[in-house]
Amino acid sequence: MDSDKQPVVDWVNFPEGIPTFSLWDTLHDGDLLAIESDLLACTVTLRFDVRYVRDFHHLPEPTQFVIVVNGVRSVRSFRTVSWPGGYTIPQGMSRAQQEAAIAEYQRKCREESQSWADLERLISDGLEVSNATLGRGSDVVALQLGLLVGGDSYVDAYIRGEGITFYIGEKQVTPEEFVALGEAYWEAFASRRKAD
Repeated sequence: MDSDKQPVVDWVNFPEGIPTFSLWDTLHDGDLLAIESDLLACTVTLRFDVRYVRDFHHLPEPTQFVIVVNGVRSVRSFRTVSWPGGYTIPQGMSRAQQEAAIAEYQRKCREESQSWADLERLISDGLEVSNATLGRGSDVVALQLGLLVGGDSYVDAYIRGEGITFYIGEKQVTPEEFVALGEAYWEAFASRRKAD
């Protein structure tokens, strides 16, 4: 084995050393309304409704938050499989006991791959954004979305491409402007909580 060779980076993860940028402030608890994959154009378009951010900024009701990944080279989707019947926290447990029980439950879950078409079909079940991270390098972007499905299961989706474009409605914005809309909401939310 040649020790000068770079290790192979797992395709599930972002390329090694790529800077990451959280999209959580704008997309958290938003609904993923549509996934549009165009194989010929090598694009994936994601359309979100983030009602609380839209309402806070007094944007028109049909305004969507849109991300277009260009030069798409890879899409991956995984669902988290847990114990049959799910899990409920028994009554009377202390907070520490609850956290330990939840951690044990999560430890026994596993990821299973699913087709991208299966992910697209889950739109009808309702996909809510739990986590969103963008990785940007000189010639690559990587997007990771953590999605709650129908409120009771979890899916991770990964898209890797050459570029990315953000829109608020029809207006193209930078990733920083996209996130700033959500940051403004959360800053106002924190101020209201301090005032209360």
